[in-house]
Amino acid sequence: MKDKIKVFATLTLLMCGLYGIYKFLENRRSNDIELINKDFKIIDGIVVKKSVQKGNSLRVKYIVNGRVYIESDGFLESQKVNIGDSIRVKYSIDKPELIIIEFNDYF
Repeated sequence: MKDKIKVFATLTLLMCGLYGIYKFLENRRSNDIELINKDFKIIDGIVVKKSVQKGNSLRVKYIVNGRVYIESDGFLESQKVNIGDSIRVKYSIDKPELIIIEFNDYF
């Protein structure tokens, strides 16, 4: 019986930990979106990588003030985009590494 309680307690702690990490990451992304939308510019970027495993994401290359950035954001698989395509990128003026691509609902 004690072994079952230990297993249950361990699984409960693990699930609570995973939920905490999920909420932290969700909150951080919400803060990033808020910062971007507070003061932003929109430019064109080039898709350099497309990933459809473990979530759909695009890596986008763009240039701000002479500096090259390569950052990623999500997209829906139904949105037809390929490597080399030009897409619009909304970036934070304060932190240009924070982006929202045109396929994101928050764009």
